[in-house]
Amino acid sequence: MMDYDPTDILRKYGERPGLFHISLNASQNPPAQQLTHRIKVMEKLIRDFSEGFSGQASRNLLGTFYFYNNQYLKAVETFQEVLKIDPNSLTASANLAFVYRRLKQPSKAEKYSTELASNDDERQGIALADQAFAFIFDCHVEKDVMERNKVPKDLLVQSLVKLQKSDRKDLVMEVNFWLGQTYYRLLTQCPRQKGTEEKAKEFYMKGVKALAKVTRFRKDDDFTKTYVSPAWAFLGLFLSRRGTIRDENGKSTEKTIEQMDDDIKHHLKELGLIQFLENPEDCFKKGLQCGIEANEEPFKESKLSTELLIRYAIFLKSKRRYKEALEKIDESLEIDKSQGNWFAWTVRADILFKLDRIDEAIKDKEIACSWNASTQDLCELAKAYQEKYKSYKTTDEKMADEFLLKASGCFLQAVESLRQQKRPEVHRAYGRFLREIGEVREAIECFKRAMEIDTANKATQSFIQLFETLLQFYQSSVLSDNKDESEINKLLHEMAYFYDVALRTHGQLINETKTFLKDFHVEMSVLTAYFQYYRNNSSFHINDKSISEIITSAVEPENIDVWKEMVEKNSAQFETREKSKKSERNEEGVTFCSKCKCQLGYRRQLSAFPVPPERPRNIRYPYDFYVIFSPLDRDWVCHVLLQTLEVSYGYKGAVAERDTIPGSMDIFKRTSFIQNCPKILVVLRTEFEDYPECNYELAHALHRMNDGKSENLVIPICRTINGMHPSLKTITYLDAVDDCDWNKLIKALELK
Repeated sequence: MMDYDPTDILRKYGERPGLFHISLNASQNPPAQQLTHRIKVMEKLIRDFSEGFSGQASRNLLGTFYFYNNQYLKAVETFQEVLKIDPNSLTASANLAFVYRRLKQPSKAEKYSTELASNDDERQGIALADQAFAFIFDCHVEKDVMERNKVPKDLLVQSLVKLQKSDRKDLVMEVNFWLGQTYYRLLTQCPRQKGTEEKAKEFYMKGVKALAKVTRFRKDDDFTKTYVSPAWAFLGLFLSRRGTIRDENGKSTEKTIEQMDDDIKHHLKELGLIQFLENPEDCFKKGLQCGIEANEEPFKESKLSTELLIRYAIFLKSKRRYKEALEKIDESLEIDKSQGNWFAWTVRADILFKLDRIDEAIKDKEIACSWNASTQDLCELAKAYQEKYKSYKTTDEKMADEFLLKASGCFLQAVESLRQQKRPEVHRAYGRFLREIGEVREAIECFKRAMEIDTANKATQSFIQLFETLLQFYQSSVLSDNKDESEINKLLHEMAYFYDVALRTHGQLINETKTFLKDFHVEMSVLTAYFQYYRNNSSFHINDKSISEIITSAVEPENIDVWKEMVEKNSAQFETREKSKKSERNEEGVTFCSKCKCQLGYRRQLSAFPVPPERPRNIRYPYDFYVIFSPLDRDWVCHVLLQTLEVSYGYKGAVAERDTIPGSMDIFKRTSFIQNCPKILVVLRTEFEDYPECNYELAHALHRMNDGKSENLVIPICRTINGMHPSLKTITYLDAVDDCDWNKLIKALELK
């Protein structure tokens, strides 16, 4: 089950296998610290898999890292070493040709380039597997895990197709070994994405099949056992994942064997693995036995057991057998405490944290982050610092401040290193930390980012964190002695917007709403009245029900009369307030819609725009960008786009409704904004063309772009599928249908 034609891989990465250049590996231009770490990891892989395809692939990647670390001699020597062992290596030849070409030595480059014209299936199959290996251990690490592993999976599948007629059965076994691991990585990410149940089933069955081939490979030598031992470990991880099912209370619980998919159970029976389903730990024990047999002295100078022991520890940790898990990870570190075994340090820290040995956990996590500061490790280290901050908060102010700063720094690093990775749990953790230290508005922005990219397995968790924080903030603002009515109204608009979004995304949220009603019944009655008074129009309904009716349906029957009385009282207050405003505005000749109580020409005029920064980030223009949007996207522009760009990133934007000076001609002011902003953001949807003011503004933006030849002036942001405007189809747009890639938008804003 592939998302795209695997033959595209060959067209994308070279017309034929073997043309995998090392420029692809370092497409991110990693910093020196990261290169040093990768070099150490490759050196460990070469120690663990010194022979066969894996050893050669590790050496090819090591040479790549040497080159980009300006160690040119070592790079050339490493590639030449590969060719000494395997003169047919297309990857080593291609890499040498690339190095000499970059070093302005075309005559030497030509020598190796002539080796690349090969139609031999085996050589091409190895080259494809080489490419997959590089993607697994290096390429595109800034991408989301699922996307990052799709390419190596398809490359390894194509490699096996090329190797069908090969006599080198050991080679086929190795490729299956890495393919099984890649399927496992894909499987672990499926719960993070919606609608991937069938993919998860496919990854499970194909991954188990690939690893089973490795464990069944009959050749009694140490080389084979090198792969059989960790293959059993990954089989144990596969078989321990039975999937989850929701109970009658909506909580997720692990499936029993009887509840598992029948196709999966039949598949395991055919592979002779069904007996391990009841106790997957037996797989790890078989792996350990293979490891012992592969070495004269058990676990002494072993090349294999570090990986096996780490995976065993992860399994035990998932079963909450933390002390046993710590024993296994300590055995791994007894074998190898080097930077190459970095993963053992980070797993050990996670286990120590579960055992409440926080100081030891911090020490190990600091070691791991000093070598490779991954997003997840930075977040876990920040949470450990946060615990230390709480422990010193009332006893030692100086120490508390020290750990507060450390936690803040690590959280910031973690969020900034996410790039395209969709990890809502990182944003949630940062939000909880900020809320705890009293930075509620900043916490709300973190929860918004988490909700925007929320995952399938914990679909409403980010919404719950966000909405609870908004309710708490609203409650404290109303009760404050120095209450700010504009801030209170803004919070109410935000609550309404995100509750509406969550309902349309996740369904009726009955259980979540019951919790909100229990803890914040006064605030929820105000919100219900808001929906009842302002958004009772059918255009705001969900499944033919108004949102006020949906909330009311979650109220306990014995409380319904009191509830309706509270809602009616709040609704009457809204009506009195709006009548007063309407009376004032009617004196100015403004016409209002009878349905939504808003000024005609706009369907949603309720949300409050954020206050922009005093100064723009650029020095040439009074604003950093101008936003063109239809009334249907007004709430998103208010609560998401401007909050992110202005509040979180410090850009100063312009929107006609907020920034037009009273008394000025509205149309001319919009034109002035378009002429005096370095970037024009156009928020698009299928209904965009229905609004004359949007078309007018877009026409002026395109005229300025074409007249001034400003290629990067207009940035289209698409909010609905097929929402692209005909006049913008030649311009690359930003997809914001489900979530927005803010890193891409920031890069576009910074582009000159």
